[in-house]
Amino acid sequence: MSNLIKANVASVTRMTGLALPGMVKRGKGVIINIGSASSIIPSPLLTVYAASKAYVDKFTEGLDMEYRKKGIICQCVMPGFVCTTMSGIRRSTFFAPTAEAFVKSAISLVGTVSRTTGYLPHAIFTNTISFIYDVSGSFGVWLVTRSMENTRNRSLKKYKKQ
Repeated sequence: MSNLIKANVASVTRMTGLALPGMVKRGKGVIINIGSASSIIPSPLLTVYAASKAYVDKFTEGLDMEYRKKGIICQCVMPGFVCTTMSGIRRSTFFAPTAEAFVKSAISLVGTVSRTTGYLPHAIFTNTISFIYDVSGSFGVWLVTRSMENTRNRSLKKYKKQ
């Protein structure tokens, strides 16, 4: 828990504090903070992670409001799954692009929106989950919880084999 908060709250805040004065002095700059789709959809079994990423979203929103008039663009990118070594996803899919495809999509949105999933299929996914949750909260929670439990069980099986 402490490591999640250090990585997602303290480091984002401190790095911004280091970079921002120079941007203000120059009258321009771009701050891109990485949140997570888990902070905008129900995220059982990821509570602390999702909450720490919600901080990143809210922090970036406030920065954008405060510094846009000073020529500084602040954007929070809240991706879903991306095919990387860290995620453990080995093959890209429609909903889990390669890192290169994701970055290309997300970079194209800099300066156009302050909050984004960065990738259209991730927006479709989060909007669909949010819609299901809004229409039937208990079913939405059950659906996401079941998916998270399945993912956790697969990971635990893989871990035990090693």
